[in-house]
Amino acid sequence: MENTWATASYYVVQGGKPSGPFTLDEVRGLQLKSADFVKTADMPEFKELREIPELSVLLGVKHQVTAPQYFATLDVRLVAWGIDIFIAVFMYMIFVVSYLVGTPADDPQRIPTIIIGFLSVPVMKFLFSSITEGTELQASPGKLLIGIKVCNSNGARIYMGQAFLRNFAKIVGVLTLGIGFFVGFFDRKQRCLHDRIASTLVIKNRLI
Repeated sequence: MENTWATASYYVVQGGKPSGPFTLDEVRGLQLKSADFVKTADMPEFKELREIPELSVLLGVKHQVTAPQYFATLDVRLVAWGIDIFIAVFMYMIFVVSYLVGTPADDPQRIPTIIIGFLSVPVMKFLFSSITEGTELQASPGKLLIGIKVCNSNGARIYMGQAFLRNFAKIVGVLTLGIGFFVGFFDRKQRCLHDRIASTLVIKNRLI
């Protein structure tokens, strides 16, 4: 792992603008401070030097865990939700087409089956959101496309059980006629009730 960091290409924010690529030796010559932003070519976003444990060791900087500071607003999260629903509906339509092709046109059960089957859409959305948010992706497909992800209160990834709890707890928002979601507008960290129940946050990439 150390060899990977030693041979990586680095980008550094200088004067408010990204610059690079630099080798590790060139980065050492920049005499970066712990709060300076840096990333490798493979990292999706810049992070403070002190946030990256492997690089902190190589550059002699004390590693510190930085609490999340950039939170996804509810309108952005709504867009991600819409994308996820679209994906779930698309998956269901594939089933519908396959079902219609495989059944006689005069089968009286076709329409009732399709209507009842539509109830599987929220179930599919629940499953793939829970599974993907509990992996290293930390995001459902919609969140991934928008550039936001789910983490715990310390900014670390959540695990499968916590992801399932978070998505199951969204029922609270539905049962409260949307109030469980709406409370996020009044929370500095944009937490809805299901986020509070599961002790999760939805954060966004830092814009630099």
